[in-house]
Amino acid sequence: MEIASGDLQVVARVVQLLRLLAANETIDLVSAAEELGVGKSTAHRYLASMENHGLLQRRDRNRYEFGVLLAELGTMALSRLGVLALARPVMEQISVSIRHTVVLSVWNGTCAVVAQVREDSSRTAHVSITVGSQLGPNAAQSVVFWAFRDQSFYRFREGAPPVNATEAELAEVRRTGIAFRKSPREGVSAVATAVRNPAGQVVATLAVVDIAQFVPEEIDSPVARALLAGAETISRRMVSPLDGGVD
Repeated sequence: MEIASGDLQVVARVVQLLRLLAANETIDLVSAAEELGVGKSTAHRYLASMENHGLLQRRDRNRYEFGVLLAELGTMALSRLGVLALARPVMEQISVSIRHTVVLSVWNGTCAVVAQVREDSSRTAHVSITVGSQLGPNAAQSVVFWAFRDQSFYRFREGAPPVNATEAELAEVRRTGIAFRKSPREGVSAVATAVRNPAGQVVATLAVVDIAQFVPEEIDSPVARALLAGAETISRRMVSPLDGGVD
């Protein structure tokens, strides 16, 4: 099916604005109109439509920055280039050995997003998690990303909901490498740790998420030890993909 030339022009103009945004971090009505060579009313229609579809979001009254949709797509694409493939067998081994659901999450600029799940079904009752789910400020994965935000591979965008943890709790996560969170309302607990790239930047979190009564909350528990070893293995494999299994 032939695409109308008008549709091609729209796509080309959207790409122009995104490239302008990438070069400047923000764009406004004046810069958008100048870039496209159109009037302000036309530029405003482009910006408003891109905002409505999640390509842009407002930084303030007059300026726009990358939207949530772009952040999610970019993060997922980046992760699929390496971390997901390297993590998959590690997650499988951890899940089988400790009989829990294992989750890999990345950061989209404002919150943690589930990128990969190895679901445990060895028990009749278990937790199911959907890839693409956005995790709130109470999640163990969110706590880990915030604890190491100064060492993060990702940018933390203005307006990101602050994590529901004190500075003392974040300091404890930095000391131990492990975050615990329980949701009494949902009856679910999570344990999470950071996955780092060869430069030492946090690129993901590795977590166990399961029914609360089955998840221990001790730093030296088999769950915590398995996560720490698994995260270290994934990090090593970013340098040497043929590295052996979880320690």
